[in-house]
Amino acid sequence: MSGLGPMSDVRADARRNRRQLIVATREAIAARGLDVSALDIATAAGLGVGTLYRRFGTKEALLDAVVLGLYDELCETAQICIDRPDPWNGLAEFVMELAGAHRDSRGLAEVTAACERPPSPELAQRTAALQDAVIRLTERAHAAGELRADVTWQDIMICSRAPLDTDHCLGVDAGPDGWRRVVTILLDGLRAPGRTPLHGPGPQVSPAGSSETSPTR
Repeated sequence: MSGLGPMSDVRADARRNRRQLIVATREAIAARGLDVSALDIATAAGLGVGTLYRRFGTKEALLDAVVLGLYDELCETAQICIDRPDPWNGLAEFVMELAGAHRDSRGLAEVTAACERPPSPELAQRTAALQDAVIRLTERAHAAGELRADVTWQDIMICSRAPLDTDHCLGVDAGPDGWRRVVTILLDGLRAPGRTPLHGPGPQVSPAGSSETSPTR
C-alpha cells in the first residue's frame, strides 16, 4: 500500500501537465493560429518541451486534441440550440455562437476554412455532426416560416464567418462589439420573407472537406 502514494502523485502530475498544455495550446492558437511552436506552447504552460512530447507524442497530436475539443464544444452548443422551443431563436443563437467561436480563435477559423486536404477521420466525424446540426436548425426555421426559403444550411455555415474581418474600414472603428452588430444585421437579412433574390448558386460542400459520414441534404 505504501507504493500507491508516489504512483498516484505521478498520475496526478501527468493529468495536471496535460491540462496545462491543453489550456496553453488553446490560448496560443486563439491568438496566433495553428503556426505555433512546441517550445512556445510548453513555455506558456510552464513546462519543458520534453513534457509536451511525453504527453502527446507530437505537437500535431496536441493541436488535434485541442481542435477536436473545440469542435466538441460546438456540437454541444448546437444541440442546446436545437432544443430551444423557438426555431428561429435556436438558429440565431447558434449562428452567433459559431461566429463568436471564429472570432475568439484564429486557429479554429483556420481549421474550419481548410478545404485543401481531407480532414482526419475524427475531425471529419465532428464536421459531419456540426453540418447535420445546422441542417436540423435550418429545417426547423424553414418549417416555422421564419427563415427565407432560398437560404440553405450551407449559407448558414458561410454566414458564420462574416464577422472575421469587421474591426476597421476606411477610418471607422467597429468597437469591441461591432462583430455582434454585423451578425445581427446579417440575421435580419436571413429572415423570411426576404425581399431581394439571391445571386448565383448557393455554396456547396467541398469534396476535400467531405467524408462518407457527411450529410447529403
